[in-house]
Amino acid sequence: MQVTIYHNPKCSKSRDALRFLRDAGIKPTVVLYLDTGWTASLLHDLKEGTGLLWHEMLRPDARATLQGPIKKNKEAAIIQYVIDSPVALERPFVVSDRGTRLCRPIQMIFQIIESRPKSPWLTEKGIPVL
Repeated sequence: MQVTIYHNPKCSKSRDALRFLRDAGIKPTVVLYLDTGWTASLLHDLKEGTGLLWHEMLRPDARATLQGPIKKNKEAAIIQYVIDSPVALERPFVVSDRGTRLCRPIQMIFQIIESRPKSPWLTEKGIPVL
């Protein structure tokens, strides 16, 4: 199974998702999007793949900044903002052969990943997942 995680190592949710994948025996492609940045095409693909609306994909501070473009559905302005400020997007996004999910909460990963790590499995904050 091909799996890609758009990862921010400073984010505990992203670290949990990456560790979950690895503990499940999956060797994902790790994209450090803060280093590589986003493209309009990739952002569009993530949005289409998840079925989420922009306000669901953006971090709270970005939602506040982009209230007008979100209400008016000005996708080009939203995409350009995220390209200019890669941290504006929620994380982590995980893409597999079975779909794309914003894995927040981490249990969303179950929809696109069949493998599971050995139970019990806890987040780094000690919250049980399996």
